[in-house]
Amino acid sequence: MGIKKEIMPFFLMLVVLMPTGYYLAGKMVYDGVANTNTDCWGNFDQNNPMQFAPLKSETPLNESNNSENISSEIMEGLSQYWWQDYANATIAVEGEDVFLSAWYLQQNDTMPWVIFVHGIRGCKSSGELLIPSGMLANAGFNVIVFDLRDHGESSIDDDRVSGGQDEWKDVRAVFDWLIEEKNATSENIGLFGTSMGAGTAAIAYSLDVRMQAVWLDSGYADMGDIVVEELEFQGYPIWLGPAGIFAGKISAGQNLIEYYPLDAASEIGERHMYVVHGNQDKRVQLHHGEEMCEVAMANGLEGNVECWFEDSVYRYDVGKGMDSDEHVSLMLTHTGEYETRLVGFFTESLM
Repeated sequence: MGIKKEIMPFFLMLVVLMPTGYYLAGKMVYDGVANTNTDCWGNFDQNNPMQFAPLKSETPLNESNNSENISSEIMEGLSQYWWQDYANATIAVEGEDVFLSAWYLQQNDTMPWVIFVHGIRGCKSSGELLIPSGMLANAGFNVIVFDLRDHGESSIDDDRVSGGQDEWKDVRAVFDWLIEEKNATSENIGLFGTSMGAGTAAIAYSLDVRMQAVWLDSGYADMGDIVVEELEFQGYPIWLGPAGIFAGKISAGQNLIEYYPLDAASEIGERHMYVVHGNQDKRVQLHHGEEMCEVAMANGLEGNVECWFEDSVYRYDVGKGMDSDEHVSLMLTHTGEYETRLVGFFTESLM
């Protein structure tokens, strides 16, 4: 009896501290992984639709001292993708105190629109959006790039990203703005997303059947997997994944696994999807693209789903020695083919 009395306070302390410790560890992980970066890695200082380049360490990649496997179309002819006469827009998200900053080019009222969605801690001035939007602009399409909430020049909601769980509503807001302000029709509006932007676009596509065509470059399919993989990428113990998800729910009211991008593939029906992924991608692993493609192929009509997986690694030196990248890289390593596939997909699916 005496021994029980001695250990009882210790036992009670464990009961009290374990949930608290679990939450605090999870909150540290959630805050670290979900933290945003509104300055967009120097892109705003150098890039706009009229003159831009993909940046590495805030240095234009086409000014690299040395590079390997980067297409000559980018290194020598980047200016062909610059688009002139763009306009600014501020777009409200219905039911929220959130406003989105956008650039758009409306050049032909009879042509479709394509909405471009950037990745985590990116922005509308990132080369990964401005290059493909320039490809479509050259083909006569109307294009719009914008900053997601908590990014770039858009409203700061909670200074956190949610992997598309909230951001999908930003995509819908831009979609509705095109219909209401630019007289676009829903069947003539496409979506393009890279990385987290691809996951976000996929979630929007799964939740809004008006959206007819989506291009997903280097996106993720499974929220549970990407949370764990993001922890590993940022150097956190992967076993803290459930704690981070729990802390997000408690501290921010954010359920990081409420919507899954993969649902877009299972509900594709008669709509259109194009899945693009580099085989060596370390940031968002290849299995996400493969799973998205497999499920879409099983659920879409023949010819409405296309997938492109290709070896894609480029090396560069911007004054800090040789480095390499494999994420959202096909537009840089296979530029001509990327442009042909991109223009062909949206021409077929939206016109």
